[in-house]
Order: sequence, then C-alpha cells, then structure tokens
Amino acid sequence: MLRTFIAVKIPPTPELRRLHSQMAALGDRFRPVSLSNLHVTLKFLGDTAESQISAIGAVVERVAQCRPRFLVHLVGLGAFPSDRRPSVVWAGFNQADPLRKMAIELDRDLAPLGFAPEGGPFQPHLTLLRVKSRPPEALFALLAAEAETDFGMIEISHVELIESELTRGGSRYSTLAKYALSSSD
Repeated sequence: MLRTFIAVKIPPTPELRRLHSQMAALGDRFRPVSLSNLHVTLKFLGDTAESQISAIGAVVERVAQCRPRFLVHLVGLGAFPSDRRPSVVWAGFNQADPLRKMAIELDRDLAPLGFAPEGGPFQPHLTLLRVKSRPPEALFALLAAEAETDFGMIEISHVELIESELTRGGSRYSTLAKYALSSSD
C-alpha cells in the first residue's frame, strides 16, 4: 500500500523564502515545511493500492486537461485551529476558485474508486509550519505581523499524484505522476 494525495506544488516566492527563514529561527521545536515540499492538497487519498494508480491517474488527467493554467494570489498568514492555539501555520489564497473547483471534481470523480468524499468545504491553504509544543511569543507576533502580507502570484500549471512516506525526519514526498493543465484559455 502507498499513502497518496493529489496536489499542486507551490514554488517559493521571495516573500515565502523570507518568512521561512523567520520561522526556522523560532527554534528546534518547530518544523517549517521544506521549501521544496510546498503544496496545496486537493484530495488526500491515504492508503492506496498500487493497482489503483492508473485509474486514479485517469481521473486526475481528465480533471487537469479540462482546466486552463491559472494564477493564484498567496495572501496572509493564519493558523489552525486559531491564531492563539496554533498547531498548523498557513498562508491563504485569493483567486482560488479554480483550486476549489478541481478539489470538488476530484472528490466527486474519485468516490466511485472507493475514496470517501471530504467532510466539509475545501479551504485552500499552504501549510508552512507545524507546531508540536507551546509556541513562543515570537510566533504570535509573526502571525499578527504577516496576517495581511502579499506573498505573491503563482501560476498553477500542473496537478500531481504524490506518495507520502512518513519518516522520523518528517514526510518525504515522491511524485508518482504529473498532469498538465490546458495551455489554452
């Protein structure tokens, strides 16, 4: 069994690189997501039999080919479950309707393959930091200071089927397949 998900990779903008450095300076108890692993999960599949990969790929390819490339605007910093009790720090998106539409289509079209639909509405976010212990005041200050920061525009041109391997050092991601969005509008 593989542990898989469907996502779009997010290249680090200069502002994201700056923020990553600030988060890394918070100390060893906090794990910023590696800049090479930045992504927005469109659909978490979880345990996946290797025999399902080609059927999943056909669904992802069909969804990707029906969408033109698009831009998303990365704006603002927030936390789940809240800014005062953060366990995950994330950057948000403006102009994210194409991401929402792809997530809804993937959710619907993968259900016949045995992947349960998500429980609630899709909220696109870019996970930047996982908080495992009591955060320092510096994190609260960072959340407040970056709440409205413009992290830049990013072109979304591919959707990827990714395997996630859990290791002691965190998750290791491997792209199993990459599907291009349409280049025409």
